[in-house]
This record gives sequence, C-alpha cells and structure tokens, in this order.
Amino acid sequence: ALARKMAVFARHGGLVKGQHEIEGINSRLDGLQAAILSVKLKHLARWTAERQRLASSYTSRLSGTGGLQIPTIADGRTHVWHLYVVQHAERDALARHLNALGIQTVINYPTALPFLPAYQRLRHTPNDFPNAYRHQSRILSLPLFAEMSAAQHDAVVEGVNAFSRKSTK
Repeated sequence: ALARKMAVFARHGGLVKGQHEIEGINSRLDGLQAAILSVKLKHLARWTAERQRLASSYTSRLSGTGGLQIPTIADGRTHVWHLYVVQHAERDALARHLNALGIQTVINYPTALPFLPAYQRLRHTPNDFPNAYRHQSRILSLPLFAEMSAAQHDAVVEGVNAFSRKSTK
C-alpha cells in the first residue's frame, strides 16, 4: 500500500495518464535518464528551432480550415512547441479519421485540472471554469517532433484538411 501511494505521488498523483487521484509531483527522472538528457541537451536549440518551423508551417497551412481552431502566440512571445494543440468540435471524429490514415494524435489533457478526482473536494462545476470545461472535449495534439519529415508533415495537413472538407459537406 505504501509503495502504491508513493508511486501515485511521484507520477503527478496518478498511475494512469490523465487520471490524477491526488496532488502529486513529477519525480520520475533517475540517474540513467539524467545522463542521457545531459548528452541530448546540446541538440536542444536545433530541435526547438525545427519544432518552431514545423509549428509555423502547421499554422499557415491549417489557418482557415473549417471548424479547426489553431493555437496562437501572443505578440512579443515565442513558443517551443512541446505540443501543437488544435481544437475542434468534432475532436474524436477528427482523431479517428487521422488514425485511420496512420496519423497518431493524442489527447494530452482529457480532463481539465479542476475536474480531476484530486480536486473533487473543491466541488468545482463547469460554470466555475467554463473555458477549461469546454476545451477539454475539443483539444487534440497533432504530431510534432524535430525529426518529422516533410512527407509526414504534409500527411497531417492533408488529413486534417480532408476531414474538414468531409465534415462540411
């Protein structure tokens, strides 16, 4: 029981991704992972620049796609694009469509923080956080990684656009 409790605590409060039972911490980095990351650190600037380039391409190529809300960056700011998260009212159908094309998507935060079991004691309602409540059913992370090829990137853009054309008919 103690081992389970410590594992839950060390993994953001839950053993299943996106299901947080309690408030926890992120302490999953061991010595081997730290050693690997210290070697990878010298590539960080190049990888970040490539993610930024790919995200910029997504933004320009997906702007105006029916039903799709793309992320924006505030003036005077930059973004490293850990995730490229779009929103769509038919998020699950879009995800299935892309998956059928061999394009993996992820719903990184399926439940907004106020509505997780870890915060149930606060008794939040959708009216307390209407944007978070609305967005949790609309968000979808598109593939984005520094080693993404032009063909992979094109396939995602084409898949999203094909879905949009199909769903607006």
